[in-house]
Amino acid sequence: MKKSWIYLGISVFVFIFGQIYEYFSHGVYSSYMMYAFLIPFIGLFIPSLLNNLILKRTISDNVTLPWKCGIATLSAGSIYKGILEIYGTSGTFEMVYLIIGSIFCIMAAVFLAGGNGKTNKDCESSL
Repeated sequence: MKKSWIYLGISVFVFIFGQIYEYFSHGVYSSYMMYAFLIPFIGLFIPSLLNNLILKRTISDNVTLPWKCGIATLSAGSIYKGILEIYGTSGTFEMVYLIIGSIFCIMAAVFLAGGNGKTNKDCESSL
């Protein structure tokens, strides 16, 4: 449950960052910046909360690490795209963030579906 609150804190941080950035942007807004907080909220907080309250499964780092990297990449890409829209310009890396973040999330889903997401009881050390 502690991780769920950390994920909520990340979402709140991204929300506050976006609001402060747009406050100082002299009335120019970007939907990418405004809704960037939804990526960690929907991608990290909601699944973690559902897993803690309903499923109560232990998911290995083989799945969670690529998923977290994908969500972080998508969030950074959304903020980057929002900054560029506020400045009124475009960049070359906007699509790269989307592709890399999606690859990480798909890789995590494949690991989870393939059974690599389960913890191996033989490999766990008993302390």
